[in-house]
Amino acid sequence: MLNAVIAVVAAYLWASVPSAYLVGRYLKGIDIRSYGSGNLGASNVTEQINMRTGLLLGVFDSLAKGTLPVIVARALDQDPSVQAAAGVAAIAGHNWSLYIRFTGGRGLATAFGVVLGLFLWAEMAVLLVMVAFGRYVLKDTALWALVGVLVLPGLALIRGEPTEIVYMLVAVVILLLLKRLTANWEPPRTEQHSLPRVMAYRLLWDRDVSRKDRWTARSPSAEREV
Repeated sequence: MLNAVIAVVAAYLWASVPSAYLVGRYLKGIDIRSYGSGNLGASNVTEQINMRTGLLLGVFDSLAKGTLPVIVARALDQDPSVQAAAGVAAIAGHNWSLYIRFTGGRGLATAFGVVLGLFLWAEMAVLLVMVAFGRYVLKDTALWALVGVLVLPGLALIRGEPTEIVYMLVAVVILLLLKRLTANWEPPRTEQHSLPRVMAYRLLWDRDVSRKDRWTARSPSAEREV
């Protein structure tokens, strides 16, 4: 029991390490939460710094934050339910970091790493295909990533995965949706649209405005000009 608690708490604390925040501070001397989407993840780092750094960060957030805690829980001889709980804790830690006032990323890369760590190959393939399709074909990663995440619990259920895995994937969906809706505790931007529309934009496209370019180009100076 003690090892199970340690595995889950350690997963949260480890994944709380604000990798994107540290990269932004070290490479550009900025708080990346004040730029672009405000997201502490690979996509915003790609926009604000460069693609190579964003790619490396995405790999870290996926494998180190998502996969590693699951592997450690397995190495501690914990059953699949504890491994799944460690994965959920890792996503929560990345999304709401203890070290930077419970702000963080959106959790997609970390969720992908958790799915990988649990050897959910079909679910991993679906998520990867959906993200790639959205990014490279439709140029709309946020919406198709959402679609990919939403189908995971149903796919696991159809494939006969253990109950704890299905529950874990439901928890992943809830965490990712909750993060989209709350962002990094930013008040919804209702200058141009009503609150219900802004919340719909957050849920579907992970931003408060209709145009992506206006959202990803935000900066403290641009905000002052508005």
